[in-house]
Amino acid sequence: MNIPEAYRSYLFPDSRWLPAIDWNVKLYGAHMQRVSKGWTVPQESHHAFELILILKGTQTTEMENVGYELKAGDILLIPPGFKHVNRSAREEGLTYFVAHFNVDNALFRQEMTRHSQFYFPSGDETNVRLKAAMMKWIELLQERGCDYTSADLFRIQAGLFEIFGILAEQASAGIEHSVSPAAGQYARLIAEAIKAKFEPGKLAKYGENERDVRIEAIAVSLNISPGYALEVFQKVYGMSPRKYLSELKLHEAKQLILQPDLALSAVASLLGYSSIAHFSRQFKRWTGMSPRKFRQSTLESEPHHTLR
Repeated sequence: MNIPEAYRSYLFPDSRWLPAIDWNVKLYGAHMQRVSKGWTVPQESHHAFELILILKGTQTTEMENVGYELKAGDILLIPPGFKHVNRSAREEGLTYFVAHFNVDNALFRQEMTRHSQFYFPSGDETNVRLKAAMMKWIELLQERGCDYTSADLFRIQAGLFEIFGILAEQASAGIEHSVSPAAGQYARLIAEAIKAKFEPGKLAKYGENERDVRIEAIAVSLNISPGYALEVFQKVYGMSPRKYLSELKLHEAKQLILQPDLALSAVASLLGYSSIAHFSRQFKRWTGMSPRKFRQSTLESEPHHTLR
């Protein structure tokens, strides 16, 4: 029953209401992996959040020119758009668990990118709560492997919402919110319009590329000015719409490249590139290595379990 808030106290003076929630939430995947000394992930950034739990060994991470030495039990949050490099430099290697996720809620994204604690050392109160939630995923991953039931998927998503609550709670205390609900809604709608344009199959069919996603056209469809559209999107997502689309493409490109039976020329086509040479040049600008080298270096790592 959808009753405007202004009428609720009049119609139901003794009632209490929970708010309606309409967020686009996505878990892009999570995996546990053991790697040897010398393993490294070249500098990258994502359009999604990345949450890393070190299970064994030591990982060194440089994020936005700040260095972290993560030991067993430590947790690191990497917000969208933050450039980072991960390495294993110790003889014993390391085992880590990482999840990538996103939510189109303006206030949450703002809190996470501007006011959040990123490093949660083992034993920290927030670390204990986050680790408990992440260990539920790990236990399910070890039990199921790749065969998840519908009940499992609901439990996985419930764990994600628990993590959202923990992160939001530690970030939001005592801050003033500078994004209005209307601005946050416009930013979310712009992101949705960009994602609607970005569909690998659609890109392949129509040959679309980044220039075809025009903020001017999206702004017109929302009855706002292009300048305002750019302003609210940058404020909420911490990056331009063009950069957001590039991050979507990079994430999808990595997922496709890591399918060993899929030819790299097919990957390029699915992502809307006219040739594999064009795709390779763009991928190298993103990651510092060619698609072929990225596939070889990643697949040659020791096997990992994936939770999707």
